[in-house]
Amino acid sequence: MPASLQNYLEEGRRAVMRPLAEASTLPPAFYTSPDVFAAEEAHVFRRNWVAVGRASEIPEAGNRFRIDVAGEPLLIVRGKEGAVRALSAVCRHRWMLLGTDGTGTISCPYHKWTYALDGSLMAAPLMEQAEGFDRAECALPSFACEVWNGFILVNLSGDAAPLAGQLQPLAAELEPWKMDEMEIVGRIEFDQAYNWKVLVDNFMEAYHHFAIHPETFEPNYPAAISYCEPSNGPYAALRMPHKDNELSHPLFKPLGGIPEFAQRGFSVFNIYPFMLIAVLADSVIWYRMEIAGIDRFKLTIYLLAHPASTDVPDAETLKHFLREATFAVHMEDLPACEGVQRGLQSGTARAGRLSHLEGAIHAHQTWLLGELGRA
Repeated sequence: MPASLQNYLEEGRRAVMRPLAEASTLPPAFYTSPDVFAAEEAHVFRRNWVAVGRASEIPEAGNRFRIDVAGEPLLIVRGKEGAVRALSAVCRHRWMLLGTDGTGTISCPYHKWTYALDGSLMAAPLMEQAEGFDRAECALPSFACEVWNGFILVNLSGDAAPLAGQLQPLAAELEPWKMDEMEIVGRIEFDQAYNWKVLVDNFMEAYHHFAIHPETFEPNYPAAISYCEPSNGPYAALRMPHKDNELSHPLFKPLGGIPEFAQRGFSVFNIYPFMLIAVLADSVIWYRMEIAGIDRFKLTIYLLAHPASTDVPDAETLKHFLREATFAVHMEDLPACEGVQRGLQSGTARAGRLSHLEGAIHAHQTWLLGELGRA
C-alpha cells in the first residue's frame, strides 16, 4: 500500500470513525487523489457487486450490451437457456473489443473469431497452422453475475458473498413493487466531470433540498424531516416523508400492497458501493454510474414502472413528464456537484462536519474506509 494511501486512510478514520454527532466527511484527498482512486478500483469496485443494467434490456437469447466496470470491458449476454452472463468483451486472439452485433453468436470484428453465448470459442479462421492450438483454452473469461429485482449485477473478483443473501431485509421491503417486472419507461444520459462520491453524497441526503430544490422538492419533502434509517446490510436508506405526513400525488397507479408509509413519502437507497435507487409509490429511478476516472463517469438515469401502474389514460404523456421532471432535478443538482468538485481542489479544503441529516453519507463512508482498509 502506498505510504500516501496509508496516511489518507488514517486521516479518514480520524474524521469519519466517530458517532455521527461528532463525525466529519472524508478528507478532500478521497475525492482527488489518484492513489485513492486506484485503491477504489482494485479493492472496492472489483471486489463488490456493481449494477450494470436491467434484465429487460436483453430479453431474448443472444441479446447483449457492452459496459466497463473498473476498467474491465464486459459483455452482458442472455444465453440460449435464458441465463444472464457477464463475459469478457476482449477477444482472446489479439485483444480487440467484441461488438454487440448478432444474436446467435459473438463475433470479433477484427479477425472473425467467433464465440458461443456461453463464451466458448466456436471458430478461429486460418489458425490451422498454429501448432497445438486448442480452442478450449480460448474461451472468453466469465465473471460472477446475479439478477436481483430485475437489476443485473456483476462481481469481478469472483469471491464476493452472494448478493441476494446480503440484501434480504431490503428485498422484503421492496417486494410489493415487483421490480423484476418493471419496464424501462425512460432513460437519460449525462457525461459527468466530478468524482463519483460527490454524486453519492448528494443523492443520499435531503439536507440540500431547501437550497438546491426550493420549488421541486422542499415544498413537499422538507429537508428538516428527512432521516437515515439504520440498515442490516451493505446499503444505506434515506427516508423523505411528505410534509405533514400527507399522501403523495403519484403520476401512475401504485400497485396493490404498496405500504401506506411509502405513499406518504419516498425512500432512496445506496447499495454499496454506488447503486443509487429512488423508490416512489408508483415508480423507481435508478442512477447507473460507469466510472471512467477520478473525476469522470457516465450517468444513465433509468425510469422504471410496472406495466399495471402505467395502465392509465395519457400514459405516454405522464412518462414524458416523469422524464422531464427527473432531468430538471438533476440539472438543479449539477451545479452543486460541479461546484463541490472545484472546491475540493482548494488548498483550504478539509473534512467538513456532518449534519444529523447526513447519516447515510456517514454510513457509506464508514463502509468505504473498511473496504479500503481490508486492502
